[in-house]
Amino acid sequence: MEEKLKTYLRPGEQVRWRGQPAPFPLLEGKIKTQILVKWIVTVVLGAVLLGVYLASNEVPSMGFVGLVALVMAVILISPVVERRNLMGVRYWVTDQRVILLTRDQTFYYMELAKIDGYQVLDGAAAEKCLVLGSCLFEEAARRLRWRACHPKTDIQGHDHPDQAMGMILYGLRDVEAVEKLLRQRHIETVA
Repeated sequence: MEEKLKTYLRPGEQVRWRGQPAPFPLLEGKIKTQILVKWIVTVVLGAVLLGVYLASNEVPSMGFVGLVALVMAVILISPVVERRNLMGVRYWVTDQRVILLTRDQTFYYMELAKIDGYQVLDGAAAEKCLVLGSCLFEEAARRLRWRACHPKTDIQGHDHPDQAMGMILYGLRDVEAVEKLLRQRHIETVA
C-alpha cells in the first residue's frame, strides 16, 4: 500500500500523518438507529408489497417476487458492506493534501489550501470523525458511513476526477493530530 501511495504523491510531497478507521461494531452510536429503522422499514414494506401482490394475483410471477426479495436483500445487507468498505479505507495528510484511498484502491484528495473548514463529529461513531469541506456539513450526520466511503467530487470536473470537494475521515483515534495539521494551515473548525 505504501508503494502505491509513493506513486500517487507529487515530487517533494511529504506525509505528515497516516491513519485508518479504528475497528467499530456494525451497530454503533447514532448510526444504530438509522440502520435499525432501515431494516424494519425494508422488511415491513417488502412484506406488505409481496402480500398485496400475492393476494391480488392468482398466478403470481416468480420473477417479480424474486426481484422484490433481491431488492430487500440488497438493502438489508448494505450496512454490512458499508462497514466492510470502511475498514479498508486509508488516510494520509501530507504537506499539500489530504489523501483517501478506498477499499477498491481508488485515490481521492483535497488540497489543504482549498479546504474551507472542518467539523469534528463526536458521538456519531465509536471514535471521532472529521468532516472536511463545508459542502458536507449538513449531510454528514445522515450519510456518515456512506460519505466516508464516497468522497464528494465534482462530477463535471473532468480534469481531476480524484479531487474531492469534501470527504469524511471516519473513526479516528487521534483526530487531534489531524486537527493540529489543519490549524497549521489556517483551516478553521466550524461548530
